[in-house]
Amino acid sequence: MNKKFKFAALTLITSFFLLVPTAAQEEAQTKQLDLENGLKVFLYNRGRLPRINMAIAVNLGSKDETDETSGLVHILEHYILFRGTESQSGTEITQDIRQHGAYFNAHTEYDLAVFDLSLPSEHVDFALKNQKEILFNLKITKEELENEKQVILEELNQLQDDPFRYATSLVYQNLFQNHPYQRPIHGKKEIIEAVSVEQMENFYRKYFVPSNCTLAVVGDFNIEEMEEKIKNTFGDLKSEGFTPAKFEKVPRLEKTIELEREMDVNVAYLVIGMIAPDYNHSDRYAIDILTEIIGRGINPMLLPRLRGRRDLIHRASMNYSSHKYGGAILIYLTLDKKHLKSARRETINFLKDARRENYSAKDFRGEYQMYALDYLESARNQIKFQIQKSQEQSLNIARSLARYMHLNEDSERGSFLENIEKVSSSDLRKAAGKYLSAGRYVIVSISPKKEK
Repeated sequence: MNKKFKFAALTLITSFFLLVPTAAQEEAQTKQLDLENGLKVFLYNRGRLPRINMAIAVNLGSKDETDETSGLVHILEHYILFRGTESQSGTEITQDIRQHGAYFNAHTEYDLAVFDLSLPSEHVDFALKNQKEILFNLKITKEELENEKQVILEELNQLQDDPFRYATSLVYQNLFQNHPYQRPIHGKKEIIEAVSVEQMENFYRKYFVPSNCTLAVVGDFNIEEMEEKIKNTFGDLKSEGFTPAKFEKVPRLEKTIELEREMDVNVAYLVIGMIAPDYNHSDRYAIDILTEIIGRGINPMLLPRLRGRRDLIHRASMNYSSHKYGGAILIYLTLDKKHLKSARRETINFLKDARRENYSAKDFRGEYQMYALDYLESARNQIKFQIQKSQEQSLNIARSLARYMHLNEDSERGSFLENIEKVSSSDLRKAAGKYLSAGRYVIVSISPKKEK
């Protein structure tokens, strides 16, 4: 099951970046519609392969939990995938899905819960009925809830054993202090152990209503026929008049927070987190490029600074995640314990210097332009490649569309690549000064346990 804290290059680009209908797209290829019960639908006819890919996103994430319900979204995600409904057992549902040659998965996030399914086009009727059945006709029993609790608790134990996932969780909890994003996606052990069937049912029935969901279908199909199938399948679900909660933006971090932990590891780990722009903020494009330039890409700027003559680290990477109400930039370092203080100092100094760097060849004059590394152009090209590669998988597009319909607040946003092209070296320095050089960080260091 895919979870957060994966350090993939497309963390931000999983947002719907390129498929907003434009004049270049034929009208018959895409269609958006709202059913009478409030379900929002996006159809994208992409007839390259005879396959249907669909994703349903529910406006329910860890942000919607309280201290008394922390972890319930995660339990529901598991339960929906593997347990039963009013008419079928979990085993029967899984067998049906496998027999139809389908791939299925789910993801718990800070903003949303996303459920996806991919299978041959000939089984589209089954796919629609299956998603309706497992998402809107769930049956929660004490026995199966207890079984699922044990699975979740084991995942929590695994989280404690993974240094980067554990450190990332600590960074988020401290970076987003006094905000709903502070609550961990995996939940709290004591809440998970104590949750009852009645609590789960009330939580489920509150949020799993059509007006709180979006459906994206991408693949080989006729738009008009698919629209009719969706209306026939989901149209009889009742509208519950649900009004989703709204939240404040993530507040600025007031001071640097440092945490030290020990684990059963052979090397040390250092994670440095910063507040970043949210999903709808115009600065997100500059941060995307900076992330590529500094900690990803072909020649990341951070590596020479940390390796150099002293060879302070083994590996380094950088990640930017945007959520609806805030974002996070994280730098991950693997190193020897003896270099923790030096690597921390050099990384912070680098971040503070980032507002004065030359990122483009145009920042240099005369013949110096010929020899300067054009980090900006290189990052743009790498991001274009990543997007093109991601678009090869229609299920990725379906997930992105389902998320986009919930998260986007800017109807004039334009495509992701159009906005990337507009970013200048000056924009990068401004964004670096605002987010990287602010001087307030969450720093988590994990060291090998001391020998007794």
